[in-house]
Amino acid sequence: MKGILPVYCRTMGYVILILSVFLPLMMFLFGMINDSNLLFTKASIKLVIWFSLFMIFLAKVKNENEETSKIRIKAICYAIYLLGIYYIIMLIRGVYDGNLEEADNSIAIVYMAFNVICLEFGIQKSRVDRIFKK
Repeated sequence: MKGILPVYCRTMGYVILILSVFLPLMMFLFGMINDSNLLFTKASIKLVIWFSLFMIFLAKVKNENEETSKIRIKAICYAIYLLGIYYIIMLIRGVYDGNLEEADNSIAIVYMAFNVICLEFGIQKSRVDRIFKK
């Protein structure tokens, strides 16, 4: 699976991700979030996080080659495994707390976050392996 977005989308994705984490806090501190717009704000932030993670995952890497494509596919596989473990833990926690809805909260965002983490780890590992092979 090759990257389909330009290289700069990775950096832009990280910037948007950081903003989407701190912007709701700033909005709350300035009194911009209240009961009437909480649901809309929450949904909007989740959507922005989702898009930023997709931008990071689907952006091309400098010197993209077949090895990077294989790393991206491995990242998807590892993320599926981690998602399964996460979901089982959340189900057990939900049964313990008596709230099974907790297990389904933002599961797609967690999956994409696992994808990005596994991709970044794979790319960095590949870079280190290349350095030590030379």
